[in-house]
Amino acid sequence: MRAAAALALALAAATLAGPAPVARAAGSGSAAPQGVPASPRERYLRRFTGKPAPDFTLSDIHGNDVTLSHERGKVVLLNFWYSSCVPCRRETPDLAMLHKTYYGHGFKVIGVNLDDLLIPDAGHASLKVFLQEFQPPYAILLGSNDVLEAYGGVPVQPISFLIDRDGKVTKVFWGAYPGAAFEKAIRAQLEGSPGLR
Repeated sequence: MRAAAALALALAAATLAGPAPVARAAGSGSAAPQGVPASPRERYLRRFTGKPAPDFTLSDIHGNDVTLSHERGKVVLLNFWYSSCVPCRRETPDLAMLHKTYYGHGFKVIGVNLDDLLIPDAGHASLKVFLQEFQPPYAILLGSNDVLEAYGGVPVQPISFLIDRDGKVTKVFWGAYPGAAFEKAIRAQLEGSPGLR
């Protein structure tokens, strides 16, 4: 378990250099050319895209349990992040705006904070500062080693999983993305929602 957290922390340093290029979903041209082994990123995307999102129950920052499978029927953007991650901070205002804009259409953002695993010496001091600064309108859950492992060690931060109404991962956003990229994918999942224009 500690190895997964250490790997995630090591890879976080690469993420701090800036946003990752747009990830291509498996099945839409992301496969490596014939004879060339798939990259770790491509293998990771294939592992989750088109598959059921691993279920979990985590406590939110208020001590309430939240179970992912209880969100069936909604489109969910599951966002893994930690408080001092610069790209994570950069995308948070867009996630807040998308949550507010599309919540009434059956969409929600769920944030999974990894501070306890990646920066345990900080306690919750960094998280408190983050919450005061950004005041996210969506649920913030406190991550666990079990959930970290279920999601493949969360090799970069942030990383987000777009989950459809049936609980299946339709897209993995590897690294930080602008709000417009999230919005395009979210709207595609919400097509047919009453009042969506």
